[in-house]
Amino acid sequence: MSYIKARFQDTGKILQVEGVWDDGINRDDLIVVNSEKGEEIVKVLGASKEPSEIKATFLRKAKDEDIKRMEENSAKAKSFYTLCKEKISQHGLDMKLIKVYVPLDERKVFFYYTADQRVDFRNLVKDLAKVIKKRIEMRQVGVRDAVQMMGWIGACGEIPCCVKFAESFESISLRDIEEQNLPLSPAKFTGPCGRLICCLAYERDNYIVRNLLPETGTELCFNGKVLQILYIDPPKGKVLVQVEGKKEEIDLHMLLPYDYEKALIHYKSCGLCCRRIYKDEAYINTQE
Repeated sequence: MSYIKARFQDTGKILQVEGVWDDGINRDDLIVVNSEKGEEIVKVLGASKEPSEIKATFLRKAKDEDIKRMEENSAKAKSFYTLCKEKISQHGLDMKLIKVYVPLDERKVFFYYTADQRVDFRNLVKDLAKVIKKRIEMRQVGVRDAVQMMGWIGACGEIPCCVKFAESFESISLRDIEEQNLPLSPAKFTGPCGRLICCLAYERDNYIVRNLLPETGTELCFNGKVLQILYIDPPKGKVLVQVEGKKEEIDLHMLLPYDYEKALIHYKSCGLCCRRIYKDEAYINTQE
């Protein structure tokens, strides 16, 4: 089964389009959907076998009048953005306005912002409503969402993953840096959002085999000799060890337990909660 995926104009998030009855929907087409924000135009990305958490109902292909109204609403959003920035300054609110969005049906006007703490914007909304004459909804977003909405260039020189293709944000921690043999310098792995870069999560499966081996510095008996593990390099499939005072590289798979592939499957499904069990088993089996 395949799903039609599209991207929202305001947040940049990917959605699943349901109820598509037009067989002529192609990549890069503009279509009108009904979402929780109302009627809006989204851009089709293509078909995918993976479902999305965010869903919207297909209404029609965007017509000329739809596109014209979208452009008019975009111009209105820019003027509302300027107005809101002025009002925020007047009220002395500690918040940063990210974007203003007016859906196709104009039932509401959405103001997206970031803030370090809760903001009392009731007076701000009253002032805006006097001018805009429509329902207003203030939506606080996180710093990662802000980058996804505004776009950016990462340290790699490319557009961030969250802007290009990512459908959700995975939790990244210092443990990912440690597991991937990277220097513990968080600043080097911080994205434009101020959080650890999302691409660290994409490398996890390549390093998960480390959890089947004893910790670095461990001594164990292997082929009748005592060796000490100095460095584990999963991408190369090698382990640097010290044997009788000499350093040498051995094949990583030589230290893995029997049927280790089953343990890797367990790791991926349990989130490493059974790490200690399999590590002990790995240690025992390498000594047999």
